[in-house]
Amino acid sequence: MALEVRDVAYAYGDRVALDGVGFEIAPGVLTGLLGPNGAGKTTLMRIMLGVLSPDRGEVLVHGAPVDSEVRQHWGYMPQERGLYPGMQVGDQVVYFGRLHGLSRAEATDRAYRVLAELGLEDRWDQRTDKLSGGLQQRLQLATALVHEPDVVVLDEPFAGLDPVAVAELSDSLRERARTGCTVLFSSHQLDLVQNLCEDILMVDAGRIVLRGPLSSLRAASTGVQLRLDVHAPDRRWLEGFPGAVVVSEEADEVRIAIPPGTDPLRVLDGARAAGRVDDFGLDLPSLSQLFLEAVGRARDPARDGSDQVDPVGPVQTGRGGPR
Repeated sequence: MALEVRDVAYAYGDRVALDGVGFEIAPGVLTGLLGPNGAGKTTLMRIMLGVLSPDRGEVLVHGAPVDSEVRQHWGYMPQERGLYPGMQVGDQVVYFGRLHGLSRAEATDRAYRVLAELGLEDRWDQRTDKLSGGLQQRLQLATALVHEPDVVVLDEPFAGLDPVAVAELSDSLRERARTGCTVLFSSHQLDLVQNLCEDILMVDAGRIVLRGPLSSLRAASTGVQLRLDVHAPDRRWLEGFPGAVVVSEEADEVRIAIPPGTDPLRVLDGARAAGRVDDFGLDLPSLSQLFLEAVGRARDPARDGSDQVDPVGPVQTGRGGPR
């Protein structure tokens, strides 16, 4: 289900939370809505879910405005716990399934399946408030997935989880995306989720500062560095690569920052022509580094003549108090 956010703006009094945000998310792709606390991520999600009404703009599915009937087939996991502490685990998931229109039999069957998927099958009769924080986080995800939604929107789903739980939750989200579900999740823990995101939307101060397939954005970054262990009498061979800068050098090992558009294999060939190369490697920037780079451009448009980074062209992503 193609999901589009078009020119959305929202303010809390004089404080602008979102300033003309627009993008499109393709189905079957894990899209991360990333940025620091206070960037506007939660406000955007609440608008998408209909909890808040935008001051300007709209949310569309297949070109048509989203209404309550469409949202009935969405799943939402809020950052704040939305569970009933005195309710048993199984009853809780069944209840949320019923809220989304499932019969009791359907809700019960799907509750068993999703709890087993998330490692909670033996907790069916346990009270929610007796679960650890990490298990409650899994339970909250179960309530968002029990009705097999077309769109899944998750606000900080990894908060408070240990690495094992993060890996298991990530597997569940990948499985949803493989079935064609549209998955959007927010996080301020950039490097924690960089192996999960396929596409990213980075937000700072209510504006999108970076968007597109993560692999393309990393390759196009100014932070790409090539490591070479090259036995050459000097570094004059680098003169054939304008913009390449030696970042560090120790004995025969040299680390070179290469500008966007430079083919690392051509640099490697240049090094081989100058001397023996014993080892080499390509270091791509982390999500944190990409974000700092993008924020720098957004806050200083003179650096690249633009206030929004969009190396992939259109706003569409995919393969083919404010927070």
